[in-house]
Amino acid sequence: MSLDEIFLNELKRLYLAVLKSPPHFTKEKIRENCAINFLKALEKVNLVFKGSENLPYEKNSIFIYNHLFNHPFLKVDDSFQITLDSHFVSSKILYKYYKNPGFRVTRFPLEEEINHKKYYDRLGYTKVYSRDFTPSTVSKEEIKTKNKNFYFKAKDQILNGLGLAFSPEGNSHSTEKSPGIFRNGIFKLAASFEEQPKIVPIVMANFDKLPSEATFKCEIKAPFKISDYGITNREDPNLTAVIKSINDDYAKWVYDLRNEKPFFRNEIDVLRKQIKKRGMESDLFVFYGSSTIRLWNHLKNDFKHLNIINLGFGGAYISSISKYFDDLTAINQPKSIVLYLGGNDLTLDMSDDDIIKKTQEIITRFNIKFPNAIIFNISIKPSLERINQMDSIIKINKHMADFCSNNSFINQVDLFDKLIVGGKVIKEDFLQDGLHLNSTGYKKLKSVLNQNFIKHNLI
Repeated sequence: MSLDEIFLNELKRLYLAVLKSPPHFTKEKIRENCAINFLKALEKVNLVFKGSENLPYEKNSIFIYNHLFNHPFLKVDDSFQITLDSHFVSSKILYKYYKNPGFRVTRFPLEEEINHKKYYDRLGYTKVYSRDFTPSTVSKEEIKTKNKNFYFKAKDQILNGLGLAFSPEGNSHSTEKSPGIFRNGIFKLAASFEEQPKIVPIVMANFDKLPSEATFKCEIKAPFKISDYGITNREDPNLTAVIKSINDDYAKWVYDLRNEKPFFRNEIDVLRKQIKKRGMESDLFVFYGSSTIRLWNHLKNDFKHLNIINLGFGGAYISSISKYFDDLTAINQPKSIVLYLGGNDLTLDMSDDDIIKKTQEIITRFNIKFPNAIIFNISIKPSLERINQMDSIIKINKHMADFCSNNSFINQVDLFDKLIVGGKVIKEDFLQDGLHLNSTGYKKLKSVLNQNFIKHNLI
């Protein structure tokens, strides 16, 4: 069976599970089951998912996305297709990170769209009339009334703590022609609140393709409020220009995401330029690793007295650093090297022993190239996202601590214990995604690393 057929079968199972939900199930329960089943379907495809660190703590935000066609092969029943992008937002983002698939809007079906009606009636989302799918018999007054009703319901749902998933375009496009022109409605809704909700841009690419043809891609961008643009009410005459600016940003984001080079090449290109500019400086403290290093935006300010260069990138694996080792180490002999390794490798088909072995090999490689540098290895942090892999994290950290004890050129920095209390991960040290450190978490990392620098007379 092909990948496309496997994925389609998962979508069909999801579809039938919604239709055959017991009569006593609430719409909230059916939506939750639908989200769970869609997450299972996503396990079958190649997916790039970026930017979870941008998710706001506020679950009652508006999550906007560019709406993509479905590939015609992915029909779950007769001519009916499940919209992949909207289901993705409901499941992979709202349900996974906020424990609720949120509130969505769907269009009224045409008379012949029986399966569409049955499916969305069971999910119970609010319906509006779509420009391209409105029977000629429906009056303009009814269209206006129904569509206006959505905004009242949406506002009520947000005030009651639910997230809203919404596409500002109102129609779908191919990735290459996405996004379409944003309409004003959802932004007017956001501007109408006394306490404006955050708007979270979710950029989608390739969901209009077959999974055998392309990798599905999603990137979450930094949230904002309409008031950040100086808009404090829905009737502000500058709102149209602001929406146009957001629309233009979206076009660039979609273009960049779909054209992004594989294997972190875009980020490596940026790091090469930084190395070319600063790599020959003396007394460098070089930080390598994945997002724990990459997202340490205030790293230089945290260690103002040290000559810091941050060479973290993407969701780097150990193999990623190995692949670009020559590029990343085209520098003068550094005073110290700080490494964060192995966390992302937990998501690969690798055993704990493989991760330990590869971590030790890459550290040894750094030592051979820079024998005079004092090397620090930060232990893999615990996280809510990887709670089921805690035993592996503890095992890897223990073996690396033993390795460091037996080799004078490497020192273990114990971050793990700083983020655990009573055997539980300290939620307050993490961003909303439960994976990346927030400012409190970084203060702890700074503190434990600073202690190690002092211990080795580097400060």
